[in-house]
Amino acid sequence: MLQLAQRFFVTILNRIRKTSLSYATIFVTGMIFSIALRLSLVDNKTLDYYADLKPWYNIIISQGFSAFATNFSNYNPPYLYLLYIITRLFPGTPIVIAVKLPSLIADFICGYLVYCIVQISYKNNLIPLLAGITVLFAPTVVLNSAFWGQADSLFTAGILACVYYLMINKYSPAFFSFGVALAFKLQAIFLLPLLLVLLVKKYISWKYFLIIPFILILALIPAWTAGRPLFELINIYTYQTTQFQLLTMNAASIYSWLPTTNLVFNLFYIPGVLAGAIAAFMFIMITYKSTRDISRQMILELALLVTLIIPFFLPKMHERYFYPADVISIAYAFYYPKFFYLPFLVGGASFLSYQSFLFGGELVPLPIATFVLIIAISILLYHIILQLYSQTTFIINHHPLDSPNNNTKMTPQGLMDQNK
Repeated sequence: MLQLAQRFFVTILNRIRKTSLSYATIFVTGMIFSIALRLSLVDNKTLDYYADLKPWYNIIISQGFSAFATNFSNYNPPYLYLLYIITRLFPGTPIVIAVKLPSLIADFICGYLVYCIVQISYKNNLIPLLAGITVLFAPTVVLNSAFWGQADSLFTAGILACVYYLMINKYSPAFFSFGVALAFKLQAIFLLPLLLVLLVKKYISWKYFLIIPFILILALIPAWTAGRPLFELINIYTYQTTQFQLLTMNAASIYSWLPTTNLVFNLFYIPGVLAGAIAAFMFIMITYKSTRDISRQMILELALLVTLIIPFFLPKMHERYFYPADVISIAYAFYYPKFFYLPFLVGGASFLSYQSFLFGGELVPLPIATFVLIIAISILLYHIILQLYSQTTFIINHHPLDSPNNNTKMTPQGLMDQNK
């Protein structure tokens, strides 16, 4: 045991010794200011805190593990398990901090995963670090967890891990990560069309999809053993889809131009669900019909597109449901520097849509935020179609220190061979 500890200590010292001063300065400064920013906002209490988060936490404190036998929350259990762990390990933590702690930690996991994604392309330089730090200061990332106390960073971390593992051809951990993301929130399903693209183009085997239900069932077992009926647990997401009778919950979607009346909802809800399904189908078909190989960069680009178009066309979307696209767009900008403005468009549209709920007013009307998002989607879609159907090989304008092997193609047979 002593030898293991000594070896670990020596390894840490060697890493510190090899770290450049500029790298260490950016890392330490970024961490200090990102933590300080969150500490300055963490005491804020929103309507969601009083209506949901605080009551859930109090029930877990008073009832302990037996609380999971009841439907005291409309969330899938994994997030509630984290709250339970906090009550056990840190019982004196103020509730407003305790309910936000999982999301705050997930912020830094998201930053690290973006660092990993960008590091695939940029070797041994500061660019990946800057990408990860940028995530920690993105307005919607900071507001979502530290100010609002929402859990979107948790399932987004799973999505980012899935994308990262897809890019490095590690499919078992990719599907495991997707399953974890889906166990936290149903909105992780926005990424599913990308996985189906890889399936129909024979980059992956259908057997990987079996990992997803395994993780979902595994996530329910603790609550089931506590006494909650399994059928009720399985139907949590079904129940969630029946909540709210609005075409958009402040989301910058196509429904922001429609009036919020029951008649309009009844007229457009079913067509809206079909529109989301058609968008997913068109995404799959456009990619499937291309004869071009899917590169690692294309995986990232397709992930960004699909996390934009699905919530854009589906009804009943909250403003927070573009959160994965907000984060992925940052990694995308580091891969395609000429599109540096896309995170400003995507994240800006989300930031504008947050205003109504968080601050009780709009900086600009929601349809303008929707128009900004349409511009972002159009630019991205055009670039993807050019790459998929042009006969010219596109070379990405990377940083001069880019690795020489960055444009490796993910050919189906080659990837299947690597994963045997």
